[in-house]
Amino acid sequence: MSSFRALLMTAAVMAVVLASCGAPDASDVDPAGGATGDPEATEPEVARTDPDEQPERDPESRPPDDAAGSDEQRATARETSHAPAPEPGAAFELSPDEMLPDAKRLAADVVQTLLSYDPGDTAGEITGRVAGDDRALALVVSAAPLLHAGAWSRGEIVYPQLGGFTDTAASVMVVARQTIGLPDGEVRDTTRTLDVRLAVEDGEWVFDALASAGGRAIDRPHDLSEAAIAVVDDDRIELPDTARWDIYRGVIEEPMLELMAMMAERTEYGVVVLDTGHPWEVFGTDRQSRHSLGRAIDLYRLDGPDIIDDREDGSDTHAFMEWLYDQPEMTNMGGPWALDDFGGRSFTDDLHQDHLHIESAAGD
Repeated sequence: MSSFRALLMTAAVMAVVLASCGAPDASDVDPAGGATGDPEATEPEVARTDPDEQPERDPESRPPDDAAGSDEQRATARETSHAPAPEPGAAFELSPDEMLPDAKRLAADVVQTLLSYDPGDTAGEITGRVAGDDRALALVVSAAPLLHAGAWSRGEIVYPQLGGFTDTAASVMVVARQTIGLPDGEVRDTTRTLDVRLAVEDGEWVFDALASAGGRAIDRPHDLSEAAIAVVDDDRIELPDTARWDIYRGVIEEPMLELMAMMAERTEYGVVVLDTGHPWEVFGTDRQSRHSLGRAIDLYRLDGPDIIDDREDGSDTHAFMEWLYDQPEMTNMGGPWALDDFGGRSFTDDLHQDHLHIESAAGD
């Protein structure tokens, strides 16, 4: 009985500390049992990551700052030399053709709110702007990589892409640029892919959880493969830092990297997600996604309009899909068109109207 009381007391103390001071050392490990929206997993796969275990943390991938912030940190913030903070950015402007616009609007607003704070704001105050008491503590932990003690932050939404949805739940993968003004005057920019989970309550979308804050930063390794170097050094490939860190960690398979480099020879493109930031499973199922195996990529734009606004026959997006379909390196593709009348190497559905989902073969 005494051990049980001690455990309860420890849990209570941890809850108070997290709620009042933020979560300075919390890991942004994508929770298991996530789900993806890509209906691409059709046969059993050997999982690269066990959904019931947290992925191993890279010892070099700690965030530059602890999560915001205790009363002492708030007092210190008033005595530092921050670079001037810009005005908060405008809300992301959705295309009139978006699927589930209310869900996307909410997810984008949640992320922009989490990324917009001033030096004296605590983690609890920041997360409390988007989560009620029942979700606030969990959000303090999952959003820890976004919360920098004594710093100001501003967020800009690059694009919110659907990661999967049902009648009662959704995943929206929000690519967002965070500009951080540190107490020593340094200003840093990071672009992350965040997995925002929503639920339907009383007929409306509401925030449910932050399933991923986009991973931990990691330095570029000295032993990257030729294919990895070709991708991360190609200015024609717009990579969120989240996707770049996936490549640095070696979790993206070589055929996928080779296909990415080949696609850049055809057109420049903007990436939403590789692995981190994408739900682990095909949304609403127990099937592992190709993203979680390092064999898939989602693009929200090519060299021109966003894909959601480029869905006419003969458009650049349509021409690219036709070209890619003829490449043997591509094993499966989802987008606004099914080029082979379903059942082949191409598919379409409501989910894949705002992006191209592209798969490669497995590596050796």
